[in-house]
Amino acid sequence: MNLLTDPWIPIQEKGLFEKITLQQLHCGEKTGEICLPRDDMELACLQLLCAITQVLFTPKNKRELGHYVKQPLAQDDYQTAIQGKLDWFDLDHPETPFMQFRGVKAKEATPMDKLMAGLSGGENKVFVNEMGLADNLCSGCVAIALFNSANNCPNVGGGNLGGFKAGLRGSTPITLLIQGRNLRETIWLNVLTEETLNRVMPWYDETKDMPPNYIKPVKAREKISVSEIGLARGLLWQPARYELFSSNKLDVCSCCGLKETVYDGFKKEQFGYTIEGVWPHPLSSRTFSIKKKKEEFPSFTTTAPTWTHMSRLLIDRQSDKEGQQAAPIIQQARTFIASAKLQIIIGGYRNNQATILERRHELFSLAQGWHEHGEVIQQIIHYGLEYKKALRKALYLFAVGIKDKVHGSGVNLCDPVEANYYQQTEGLLHTRFASVHFEQPDKDLTQLKQQLKTVVKKLFDLATEPYQQEPKMIKALAMARRSLHKSLKDLEPQGEPHDKN
Repeated sequence: MNLLTDPWIPIQEKGLFEKITLQQLHCGEKTGEICLPRDDMELACLQLLCAITQVLFTPKNKRELGHYVKQPLAQDDYQTAIQGKLDWFDLDHPETPFMQFRGVKAKEATPMDKLMAGLSGGENKVFVNEMGLADNLCSGCVAIALFNSANNCPNVGGGNLGGFKAGLRGSTPITLLIQGRNLRETIWLNVLTEETLNRVMPWYDETKDMPPNYIKPVKAREKISVSEIGLARGLLWQPARYELFSSNKLDVCSCCGLKETVYDGFKKEQFGYTIEGVWPHPLSSRTFSIKKKKEEFPSFTTTAPTWTHMSRLLIDRQSDKEGQQAAPIIQQARTFIASAKLQIIIGGYRNNQATILERRHELFSLAQGWHEHGEVIQQIIHYGLEYKKALRKALYLFAVGIKDKVHGSGVNLCDPVEANYYQQTEGLLHTRFASVHFEQPDKDLTQLKQQLKTVVKKLFDLATEPYQQEPKMIKALAMARRSLHKSLKDLEPQGEPHDKN
């Protein structure tokens, strides 16, 4: 199966499911939305489509990109573009199969569930995955799983343990994608122009013809500078040595449900090397610590909702101690689609080493003016976090009291009520990002604060209601209530925001 010529893209259009070719999609012959049983596989499929399109059709400038967004490709143009790249995307190539290596040495086969994140070893896998989801995978689904494993997942050893490497962005990075009006437009909105690439990747021109590392492999224990990794090589980087094998049997794919030739296992082996520096992936923001001389990609490390991460995903900022830089596609969008509202897809995993604890796949809308008013985005996040902090502080005082003055209740309500706060306010924050008047935000921010205040007071009352008749807890409750009222009052004046992600 070849990703450039064969039907592998799973779409649904008007209730009908089918697989289409990349040419049909880009030439406007077929349309629809990506459709797979798991949201992370759908997101990985979209990422893979963006990566292939970037490799085949890098636009020179915004004008050329705009043409691609508006007009489907001509069939002749598509056929011309894929020449010379067909071997890169052949899943069963005898020498250089897509994102695999021939001659992998392994004593036994690894089952396919190890290739699909969260199916093996996940603490909550029974509740979020269908049984047998990776028993047999068809060519299209296994290609998506390979790409997802290489780019978004903790590796089979967890981190860099046991000689199994994580991807160029590290383990479980947060991915950002811009959403368009349809699938074809979405893909193009996540393609960088040569102008953008030369700015974010100064070595772009001299490395743009480098093939992926499964075509031209790195050497064992080799040290590789990020400036030696070209665009295609980085987008299609395979950090692990895998080799699929198939029994060549026709069966129903346990993921997409179509009857095709399926793969039921793969071989893997340890392989070590060192990447020096951080490769600027188009779909990821980066954070910097000047003091620690550390640069990394953000990831979901706690249960805090995605909106708490919005500042470091969308806003460029730098101080003497630290900094952050938005994903290159966001940087490009500030000038390419700045006059319109922006819809962004944010996805990723929360993990504990190799174990997937949580999947995230969310859509956020940003009102017109988002590109010029990062401080307003920070204010929205600031208030969302500060009202949560006020609630948690009051409940903490209720539990522990004040030494030698007021005995605490001994009842710790902080964590469950914080989780409830996030649930109750999720919709409020989404709505505010989508509707705020960035030029004159005061009225919207005041309304947001009133809404958050109402939620906080209600949650405090509900949480402490069972203890209001307990004589030993009356003083602790009164103290906690006073603390809450003071904190809420302090939030009434419009102060300067400070992001506390």
